[in-house]
Amino acid sequence: MIKFPLYVTLDTNIFDSNKLDFSKDSTLSLLINYVETGKIKIVLSNIVVKEVEKHIVRASEDICSAFRGLRKEVLKIVSKGLLEQIGVKTDLLLLDKEKYQEKSLDVWRKFLENLNPEILDLSLIDLNDIVDDYFDIKPPFESGEKKRKEFPDAFIANQIRKRFGKDEVIAIVCNDNGLKKACGNSQNHIFYKTLGELYNAINIQETEYKNILQEINCLIANYIPEIQNMLKNEDCVEVHGLSYDKDGIESGFDYSDIEVVSVKNISCRVRTIDEITDEIAWATLLGTVDMEVACSYEDYGNAIWDSENKAYFYLETRTNLEKHTARFALRIELNRKENSIRIIPFKIILNGDTLCDRFEITENNDEMDLINQEREDVGLCSLDCYADYLDEDLIESSFMNDIVEKFEKINKLYEEYEEIAIVYDELLSVIKDAESSEVIKKLSFALKDVEGFPTPHNVNDIDSEEKDEIVLWVDQSYERLCKLSEQKSLPDNFIYGDTIEIHNGLETYQLNIGEFSGMATAGDQEDIDLSIEDHEGNIIAKGRVSLTVGYIEFDEEGNAGNGLADSIEYYHSDIVNGLETIAESIQKDIANEWSIAKKFEVMIAEE
Repeated sequence: MIKFPLYVTLDTNIFDSNKLDFSKDSTLSLLINYVETGKIKIVLSNIVVKEVEKHIVRASEDICSAFRGLRKEVLKIVSKGLLEQIGVKTDLLLLDKEKYQEKSLDVWRKFLENLNPEILDLSLIDLNDIVDDYFDIKPPFESGEKKRKEFPDAFIANQIRKRFGKDEVIAIVCNDNGLKKACGNSQNHIFYKTLGELYNAINIQETEYKNILQEINCLIANYIPEIQNMLKNEDCVEVHGLSYDKDGIESGFDYSDIEVVSVKNISCRVRTIDEITDEIAWATLLGTVDMEVACSYEDYGNAIWDSENKAYFYLETRTNLEKHTARFALRIELNRKENSIRIIPFKIILNGDTLCDRFEITENNDEMDLINQEREDVGLCSLDCYADYLDEDLIESSFMNDIVEKFEKINKLYEEYEEIAIVYDELLSVIKDAESSEVIKKLSFALKDVEGFPTPHNVNDIDSEEKDEIVLWVDQSYERLCKLSEQKSLPDNFIYGDTIEIHNGLETYQLNIGEFSGMATAGDQEDIDLSIEDHEGNIIAKGRVSLTVGYIEFDEEGNAGNGLADSIEYYHSDIVNGLETIAESIQKDIANEWSIAKKFEVMIAEE
């Protein structure tokens, strides 16, 4: 149960993730409402304030550069004189960087003034503690290949610990695992990854919370056509045709123009309730949609560059049709008195993660239209739509539900590694002390039967070399647990063609979801392979998805005769069993680690 007023602090990444939007309808602006109603008090590190200012200045410079770049591109097309004759004043795009930097900073200062935050300055920082953490490689500093230059996180965490001690409750809104670790496992620290999570935690205590959820769920279906119309507007859609691999190699298409062709299968659910008043409630919804977008680009790869005239010859504009299944977030204002919803303008990003299919639009694309129309008339898929048919069926299939259920189980197990690592970290701080001989002795007795533990020759007379070996063993165990706790969570959905890594201790497994060939011939059956491979490439579980491409035979008079319906069958029980086996092995490893950690807790409590 949250007690008000609640102290709240934000990390810089929260301002960045909200795109420095301090406008009236923004998620950040709701903080002011909570401050004014007395539910929260804002506390900000002076480091965060300075970082946000720096990001605002950089953003304003980028804005000015973008406008100047637009002016340059426009003047490549036509003369400045023609533009002025038709009423386009290009000089308006020459923005003064210093002027707009100051304007941007004024917006930030006004926002801060309304927040009325308590600013934590450097006087709260204990540099000795931070330097000790740096050399002892304690969070947020990391060893190995990971960076150790995390001083801003260390400073902020130190300020929080000094200001709030171990008793006064502070909510920390931060999407940064480093800062969370640096703050430690204090019972008075409450962590939220987003402002939405914080708002929802506050509002879930309200008596009207459930009623508002019900009101939104009852009303939102009526607003799907409005959401659909908003998504049909190109201003609402951003297509990223280019992608980059881990080596920075570029692939894809640099689109110059897009047109939304179709928007269908929209669904929305409430993600968070952001604010509740007598008449108005704000909420954030999570939506899913299937979209087709025609994307145009200049084909420089097949054009000829004339170095004398400095121009391309035979430069053609080509168009791809992209099919996407995407998630998007949108905020709504619920007027409870009028029983109506206002949808706040939003942006949806279409990129390689949402892309389901892509093909070039040419004149030959029309050749199959008649055949496909005949198939649709008798209830069969068009021959070029089976990828969509597979994807749509996958979303609600028992296959998806069964696999995601196992993923959720494994994700919950991963979370326990972090709790155990904290115990190891506390033990390290104890046994690294010069006067820790008695603790080392107790530790040696307690772990003498643990495989790999460097049991000393004589427990009653442990020399310095043996002590160093024990400290190293605990340190390495801690590093292993940290690595396990930081690994990427398994997804809550997947698509054909995905390869999903699953970590089990020191081993890595791969769940391979095969890919549709893209070739659909009436009457054919295609098997899409499923498998789980161990770290040596051995297949430990197999399955398949079987697609049957339907057909209808017509007689000379055009009447339907023999035929076969479209169908998709999932054979995945062996895959589910394989994931369960992996989960059980993780559970066994965690149980073993907890049995050791519990002994640590007893020794720490005695100190």
